Amino acid sequence: MNQGKLTKKTATAKNFENKNSIKKTSKDIMEDTSVTLNSQFLSNTKITIVGGGGIAAIELPKLARELRRQGAEIQFCVTENCLKFIGLESLRWASRSEVIINPTGLAEHICTSDAIVVTPATADIISKASNGICSDGATTLLQSALGQKKTIIFCPTMHESLSNSPIVDENKEKLKNIEGVYFTTPRQEEGKDKLPSPDILSINIAHIINKRKLFLDNPKKVLITLGGTRALLDPVRCITNLSTGSLGIEVAKIFYSMGINLTLLAANTSREIPKYENAQLINLPNYTDMYDYLKEINENKYNGIIHLVAGSDFIPKSLSHSKISSKNENLRVDLVKAEKIIDLENLAKISFKAAAKLTSGEKEEGLKISNEMIRKKHLNALLWSSSNTAWNKKTEHSGVFVQNLDGISKEINVNGKKEMALQFYLSFIEYLKHKKK
Repeated sequence: MNQGKLTKKTATAKNFENKNSIKKTSKDIMEDTSVTLNSQFLSNTKITIVGGGGIAAIELPKLARELRRQGAEIQFCVTENCLKFIGLESLRWASRSEVIINPTGLAEHICTSDAIVVTPATADIISKASNGICSDGATTLLQSALGQKKTIIFCPTMHESLSNSPIVDENKEKLKNIEGVYFTTPRQEEGKDKLPSPDILSINIAHIINKRKLFLDNPKKVLITLGGTRALLDPVRCITNLSTGSLGIEVAKIFYSMGINLTLLAANTSREIPKYENAQLINLPNYTDMYDYLKEINENKYNGIIHLVAGSDFIPKSLSHSKISSKNENLRVDLVKAEKIIDLENLAKISFKAAAKLTSGEKEEGLKISNEMIRKKHLNALLWSSSNTAWNKKTEHSGVFVQNLDGISKEINVNGKKEMALQFYLSFIEYLKHKKK
C-alpha cells in the first residue's frame, strides 16, 4: 500500500501478466465475492470510493467490481446519507472489505489509499470538500487526501438545477484548481447529471490515475487508425474489406487506460467504439477522406502512430455521381492502385511508428515481407498475421509481433487480440525508455 504521495512509475510487462484473480475453493468453485480479472490497468492500486448521498449510490457495487476487474483493491468510505440508498452489505460484498462510516481509534479518516473516487459526488459533498468541511468520516478523509495531494476523482451526479447553481459551480472550479483533483463528465439525461456506465467509468478512472502516475510531467499523445476503409463506386455502393476494427479497439483501450491521450481515426467497424472521455474519435469511413485528413495533420502533436486501418489497396478510377442502374447485365469497374497512407511524409516524421501486415501463405514468407516493410518504412514495431486465422471463427487470431529497436529485431508469438494489443503498448513504452538513455 502506498501511504505517501503518488510517484511516477515505469510500466513493464510484469504489470500485465495474465493472472487468475479468481480464488477457488477445494472443489474449484468460484467464491461469491470474487471477480474475473480482465486487465492489470490498476494493478497494485488501492482506491477508496467515497460515497455521497444520492440515488446514483445504487451503482456503487457495479463500479467497485468493475474496478476490481481492472486489478484495483477497493474500500468504501461512505456518508450516512449514502446508506439511505444502498445497503451496507452490498458494499461489503462488492468491495470484499469492511466499509468505513464513522472512524474509530484506528484513524480510518486518514487517507492511506493511492487514489480517491468520489461517487456519487453530490452538490453537498463537493461543496463540503471545496470549503474544508469535515462533518463525518467521508468528508474528513477527503481533506486528508487533499493534504497529501493524492489523486482525487469526483464523479458528479445531481439535478441540473443544482449543477447550474453558481455556488456549486464555483466550488467545482475551486477543486479543479487543486493539484491532483479531477472531475469526470456526467451523462446528461432526463434533466440530471448521471454516472456513465460502470465499464466506461472504470476505464476513465484508470486513465486519470495512470496518466498522473506515469506521464504527469510529460504527457504522451498517440494516433491510432482502425477499421476497414471503403472506396465509393457511386453514392450508394462501395468496395470494402472484412476488417472489423476489433484489434484497433483493443489497442485503444490499453493505451487510453494506461494514461495516453488518444486520437482515433475510425473507418468501418463491426464493433461499437467506446467513447472515452479524454480521447478524440473521428469517423472517416472513406479511404480518400482518411488519406486527405492524415496528409494535413501536424506530426509534431503526436509521440506515436499505431496504423491499423485496413486501407483500400485499389480504388475505382472514376466515381459515378449518380446511382449506377441495376438494369445493366454487366458492370465493369476499372480500379487503380491507391496511394498508401503509411507513405505520407508527415507520418514518417512521427517518432514511434507501428503497423500491421496481413499476408497469405506460409509464416516464413510473411515474416520476410514484414521485416522488409519494417526496414523500408522505418517502423518500430509491426504485427504480422495470416489471412488463414484472421477471420477463422474456429481458431484464435494469432500472429507474430516484431519489435525493432535500433535495428535489433525481436519476434514474439501472440494469440488473440488482447495479446496483440498489449505488445503494441509495451513496445511503445520500451521505445520511450530507450529514448531516454
